Amino acid sequence: MFSPKPATRLAIALGTLVVAIATIMFARGHWNTIYDDALIYLRYVRNLHAGCGPTFNCGQPPVEGFTSPLYLAVLWFVTSLSDQTIWWTQLVGIVCVILAGALAIATAAVLARDDDRRWLAPVAALSTALVLALDPYVLLDASIGMETALAAAALAFVALAAALRRPWLLVAAAIIAVLARPEGVLCVIALPVLPELRRVRYLAVAFGAVVAITLARYAIFGELLPNTYYAKSGGTWRHAALGARYIADCLIDFPLCIAAVLAWRARYVPLIALAWLAFFLRSGGDTFEYSRLWVPLVPALSALALAAVARRALVAAPILALVVGVRAAVAHHIPDQGTSPRVVDWMLAGTYVREHYAPGTLVATVPIGAIGYYSQEPILDLVGLTDRTIARSGNSVPAELLTKSWIGHERNDTAYVLSRAPRLIMTTMQRATPWTLADAKAGFWADWLLLQEIRAGRAPYHVKDVELRPGDHLLMFERD
Repeated sequence: MFSPKPATRLAIALGTLVVAIATIMFARGHWNTIYDDALIYLRYVRNLHAGCGPTFNCGQPPVEGFTSPLYLAVLWFVTSLSDQTIWWTQLVGIVCVILAGALAIATAAVLARDDDRRWLAPVAALSTALVLALDPYVLLDASIGMETALAAAALAFVALAAALRRPWLLVAAAIIAVLARPEGVLCVIALPVLPELRRVRYLAVAFGAVVAITLARYAIFGELLPNTYYAKSGGTWRHAALGARYIADCLIDFPLCIAAVLAWRARYVPLIALAWLAFFLRSGGDTFEYSRLWVPLVPALSALALAAVARRALVAAPILALVVGVRAAVAHHIPDQGTSPRVVDWMLAGTYVREHYAPGTLVATVPIGAIGYYSQEPILDLVGLTDRTIARSGNSVPAELLTKSWIGHERNDTAYVLSRAPRLIMTTMQRATPWTLADAKAGFWADWLLLQEIRAGRAPYHVKDVELRPGDHLLMFERD
């Protein structure tokens, strides 16, 4: 059982305080820096409160167009307390970043514990706090409104439970990780790596929970896997090349994770990390910067690395943490900012639709978050995150054109979209002057395919230029 000495307790408390202060200060300077995807969650939450069930479009069959069932449940609960939905996404993010830090700090203390060297655990704990508190790429997840911070807390809980060698606690943590992100299933698959978990009662509960979650998904959504899995293309050599580059970027952004190999005797978490990285070779990684898909493992791996370094040379851990942390503070610097201008424009676009079109107007677009949340109209997701037909179409961007910017937004089905006859097709293209068909452009491959049909006269749409605000014209197409 973990019974830290007073110095270790104090180190864990101080380390958590340092991470908490850094997180709150960062969030204050980046309030409302939310991603468009955060508003996808909020639209689901609104529909749940309205009694529509877990669906993106009320009145249509449920579709699992979100990544984290646990995050959706948390948002649903907290927004029942007040309707400050965007505010809640950030408060949850702040709490989860702090929690992830606290759990990682405790993990470092447990792994570095040595009765003969009483300062080992406190130094490892404070070193972990330092490196996390100094990295803007970690702190960013307090503000973006996504499930990343929750997933980081879940994986840090897994690491702590493994370090404590508490089987039932680890089983519970692994199940939470499955609900936090789909890749969390690796935490269950890897359980037999630990000798103490190789018992029927532990594995039956863990794997039984995965089966139960899968059956619940099928009962609710009619799918064994999330719709987002099918919507995210992958599996080609081009994806593998992009994924390899993404892996390199992850390790460059967070080099301390490489040092976690020093904790290889722990096996469990490092193996999960390797499998997590390997999946990027199939998916191609992510279009966003900040190594967002790798961040959930960063606090846990940082704790493993610094505990292992401290055990080899006590003074090396704080020095390494300071060097890596200062480098991150400089290289990962993110200026104070609010909501992205693009997301603001999509909010304005959604508001425009709500104010100028009748309820029930079908809007086809790629940035479905803000446009869907603020329009409150039915949305046809052109890349299939919330549409089964497009997600399973198998259509992707041609390999020779596939770049990082397309990852996660490759799916398309032009014939299906036109058969749905959306009243509006809303692009992401904006400029200071009005749009015409002659100079119309497309921001996504799905948009470009539709544009070709419109220009060829095969789709009954005309340009609908909308001035969202003075000098900011959005390109839309309206059905004739």
